[in-house]
Amino acid sequence: MERNTVLAIILSAVIITVGMFVTQKLNERYAPPVPSEPAVEAPLVADDAADADETPIETDDRDGTLVDESESAAAEQVLADQDYPIETIREETDFYSIEFSTAGGVVKELNLLTELDDDEPISMVLDGDSDVGTFNLAFGDHAAPYITDAFSHERIQRGREINHVFSRNYRRDGQIFTLTKTYRLIPGEFIIELKVTLETPDGKAVPLLDGDEPAYTLTYGPQIGPTFEKLDGRYEIRENVTWGPDPRSGKLKRSLQGSRRNREEVVQTSDTVNWAGVVGKYFAVVMIPGAGNATITWDGTPADGQDQASRLQISRPARRQSVIEDTYQFFIGPLNRDDLARYDRAEDNAFGLSGLSLDKAPRTSSWLGWLESILRFLLEMFYRLVPNYGVAIILLTILVKALLFPLTHKSYESTSKMQAIQPKIKELQEQYKGEPQKLNAKTAELYKQEGVNPMGGCLPMLFQFPIFIALYGLLNRYFPLRGATFIPGWITDLSAPEYIYQFSQAIDFRIWQLEAIRLLPVLYLGGQLLMTKVTQQGSAGGQTGAQQKMLTVGMPIMFFFILYNMPSGLLLYWTAMNFITIIQQLVTNYVKKRKAAGGAA
Repeated sequence: MERNTVLAIILSAVIITVGMFVTQKLNERYAPPVPSEPAVEAPLVADDAADADETPIETDDRDGTLVDESESAAAEQVLADQDYPIETIREETDFYSIEFSTAGGVVKELNLLTELDDDEPISMVLDGDSDVGTFNLAFGDHAAPYITDAFSHERIQRGREINHVFSRNYRRDGQIFTLTKTYRLIPGEFIIELKVTLETPDGKAVPLLDGDEPAYTLTYGPQIGPTFEKLDGRYEIRENVTWGPDPRSGKLKRSLQGSRRNREEVVQTSDTVNWAGVVGKYFAVVMIPGAGNATITWDGTPADGQDQASRLQISRPARRQSVIEDTYQFFIGPLNRDDLARYDRAEDNAFGLSGLSLDKAPRTSSWLGWLESILRFLLEMFYRLVPNYGVAIILLTILVKALLFPLTHKSYESTSKMQAIQPKIKELQEQYKGEPQKLNAKTAELYKQEGVNPMGGCLPMLFQFPIFIALYGLLNRYFPLRGATFIPGWITDLSAPEYIYQFSQAIDFRIWQLEAIRLLPVLYLGGQLLMTKVTQQGSAGGQTGAQQKMLTVGMPIMFFFILYNMPSGLLLYWTAMNFITIIQQLVTNYVKKRKAAGGAA
């Protein structure tokens, strides 16, 4: 290979590396200011507890840190007849296993029964050591302390529909009002509906008007599941996303909220949105806020035992009404296109929801989304033919290679022509040594005479990179690959790196960690080295020793480390592409030799 080929390969490496960096966006995490005092008066426990001649009871604040209840001495008592016990209530549908608590009327555990992680249902509530659960409510803004008082509980079932109702009375400024949280579950749905009701018994306005402070804030957090080791943008992500009308154009748009680097940032929006969510790589929690004004907050402040938080919060303004009722739907489940699409048509789901466009929640390549869609269609077509996603990826690789064959063949021919005229170029370099302008002019004249395009070997290769980047995005985030087996006992999850032996503790090489012995990267490296050798056998020219080592050894080793911990589905594509290229090159070399032998005869 000559200089242009070397430049093409170096440029290819740069584009691939940049493309992979772009697709592996850093997870955003957000941090709020810690309030010095509650935004509204915090309720105390019942009179009998308050009147006892004992040390004031300690209760949990929003992150599970203990605070002295005597600090709330200015708050008024709740009704004395509400000495409810703190109880745990368990509920199970065909999709969820849920544990409620009467302390705050929250959800302590929420497990997806349809998806497993290490043979256990995936937990969608990660609260670390704080034990705050989720669906917490606070009087005030997003930084106000959560309500942890004991609520009454009632389970009501109407047909298949299950309701869990938590209720408690409060008093403020001499006015009594009732707070009720009603969870509505319907088997066969990945939606949980939560209705928050504030109501006075005498028709007076609910006494939560306090300047510009919100009446209440509802929180899902401090972190959504499943469990993860780190949010590195490759194995797991957390993105704060909205879907709604663009304030400038009015068109519906997916918007990423917050910076890409500040992981403890607080981000807020008061824009009208169809939904807002925290989106992971394969799972998400998406909130449909319903009608009315609201402020949505994404809060990344670490919780006790959960230093990478991703709270989703909605704050409602106070209204001068005797009954305030807000209904929210939460999609809590897998980013599977079939499950997401059910909420686009009212007749397809029991909640009667339509037009939600939840399929916009998963991350896609913004400028190559259309290409990802085409490749996904082809992958699903092959899977229907052969119900094994590993085989489907190989068939897709063969198809992509066939479609790219004209480009790769043109690149090969152009490179061969360039190599054939290398002796003449060297003669010109010797003849016009020290005269760069004349050398350039004579070289251009030679290219024209020989019919050679110096960029002909490079440009066709560049057209292949959008396909690679789109395939990377598809195979790195395609939900059906999660847990999909290619070869039992070896590649049992195409969404994760495969291994033949895993170390109990990673071996740290400072700039790189070895967590397991993997076979696919070794096959990739062997295929890459063999492909380079086979390609050079069909070349007429040579190159310097340094160039030779860089191309035949340096580049493959560099990509070996880059791809070592990639999902096995993506690495399977690359490895298959290498060996298909080897076969193609061997056939091309054979045909070329036959033609050369025929011409000599």
